[in-house]
Amino acid sequence: MVLVLDDHPIARQGLESIIKLHKPEEETLQAGTVGEAIDLVEHKPVDMAFVDLHLHNESGFEFLEWVQRHDKAIKTFVITSSSSESDFVKAKNLGIDAYVLKDAFIDDIMYSLKVVDRGGKFYSSDLVDNMGSFTEEEKKIEALTKRELEVALLLREGYTNAKIAEDLFVSEGTVKKHISNIFGKLDMYSRTEVLVFVERNIEKFELAFNSADTSRNL
Repeated sequence: MVLVLDDHPIARQGLESIIKLHKPEEETLQAGTVGEAIDLVEHKPVDMAFVDLHLHNESGFEFLEWVQRHDKAIKTFVITSSSSESDFVKAKNLGIDAYVLKDAFIDDIMYSLKVVDRGGKFYSSDLVDNMGSFTEEEKKIEALTKRELEVALLLREGYTNAKIAEDLFVSEGTVKKHISNIFGKLDMYSRTEVLVFVERNIEKFELAFNSADTSRNL
């Protein structure tokens, strides 16, 4: 079952028509607000959602964050007029499966559906080409494993190596190894540098940690 979240009825209907071309047998639900979308997901077997980021007095990010927070097995497509790099990075950190601009050709949307159905990720090439992908700081954060992100966040809280080891049920030696890896990946040489960097990018660290899959936990 597919959900379309957009505050414009015509946009919802148009997208539903495109989805039907690829999945003619699929039931499609429409929502104009985040509350309506959440209510539908809670009561219907939705496994795919198309989300506009900029809704009337709301943000589609609220729905994406809710999906992640409740660990819903829903493939999420952002379909938006926003070509903002910060929007793209935030959406990507929330684990979206596709990011498609609203001025995309129908064939591009159809192709994104096929890619995601095969387990892949799809991001509009125009968006990626024009923004130069990630900033240097975002690339550094992306390089950290989930456990390293967790350790970095605990360092920000002022935890000692012993306290981190106790909380994560690992040895202090393991904690020291993680910290060494963090220093190397962030190109830093002291805990203070790491603390300042994490504080400056706290939202990105938290999003990266929350969206990191278990394969990054090593």
